[in-house]
Amino acid sequence: MRLIRWFLFVFCAAAISTGCKKDLQATAKLKAAANSPLFAKWELRIERGGLQPDRNFAAGNGNIVQFNADSTYAYYVDGAVTKHGTFHIATQAYAQGPEKLDLIYFDKSTTGEVIWLQDNVLTLGDSAADGPSYIYAKK
Repeated sequence: MRLIRWFLFVFCAAAISTGCKKDLQATAKLKAAANSPLFAKWELRIERGGLQPDRNFAAGNGNIVQFNADSTYAYYVDGAVTKHGTFHIATQAYAQGPEKLDLIYFDKSTTGEVIWLQDNVLTLGDSAADGPSYIYAKK
């Protein structure tokens, strides 16, 4: 079963990255200088993953993540900081060939999670293998 999930993850990642060259260029801007579109406040809109249905959040729900140009981040719930620290982004290959995904590493973690930025939508995590993913809208 894990092999099937891993195959589905790799297949989906390859399909996404080969089918959306413009989106890959937008994601590459994550690592750009201080004008990166990542550096902003983002409000949670959808939580998905596992065997549960999507959980939708209305605008103004107070679940915020903020990324700053000095490589710091903060999570807020109802205006109060619940977690903060540093982050870095690295590109990793998941399939044979040129397909690559950007991963974000929080604090000193050695396990990254997929980060995807398209227009004013930020996705953290990956639900392809029943893992959680969180979709944010720029505030």
